[in-house]
Amino acid sequence: MKRASSNTRTAARWRGIEPTECDMRSRIENPHAAGLPHSARTSIWIALVAGSSVLFSLALACATPFAALVTVAGTQMRRRDALSLIGVAWFLNQAVGYGLLGYPRTWDSFAWGAAIGVAAVLAAFAVSMAAGRFGSTIIVAGGAFLAAFAIHELALFAATAVLPSSAEAFSPSVVGWIFSINLLALAGLLAAHKTAVAAGFLPAPALMRPSLARA
Repeated sequence: MKRASSNTRTAARWRGIEPTECDMRSRIENPHAAGLPHSARTSIWIALVAGSSVLFSLALACATPFAALVTVAGTQMRRRDALSLIGVAWFLNQAVGYGLLGYPRTWDSFAWGAAIGVAAVLAAFAVSMAAGRFGSTIIVAGGAFLAAFAIHELALFAATAVLPSSAEAFSPSVVGWIFSINLLALAGLLAAHKTAVAAGFLPAPALMRPSLARA
């Protein structure tokens, strides 16, 4: 029996279809989700979460909650998947902005779009590294959110050294408004992720812990 199992794994490896450790453990923990590969479920989750950011872009122009997205992605997903989520969310944010909200097509507008993306990626790297080291408890998620928000805002503020901006853009009232939006989004995203895990659609973060800090 052991030999047959070994032969099966060897054949699967040779054909390039051997499931990853995360796939196998997830299927053991969540047998009702075994019919859909982990990579497919992750892709669907990325599309759903990134798509939800479009609602913020439409309702609150230029207020996509990147700190909240970075926190959930960085603490609950592999770094590669987290960066994919942030990249898709950024792209959709820009597409909605220029396609539907009438963002000006000027060099500084494009530059600020790039700055927002860079700031989000920097925050995602920081949060992902912290999650790989300290885990994904609610306390870690809270600390990660504060760090993500601070890194994102500081990176954007640093961009004002070379890009045109107004003093009001970083006033306490505006920063506080953006913080409240991100906090609300974080609560919703964490609740959605917990529901997806409970339903067996996504693996628990603990199953992914060995690979969270890996690309």
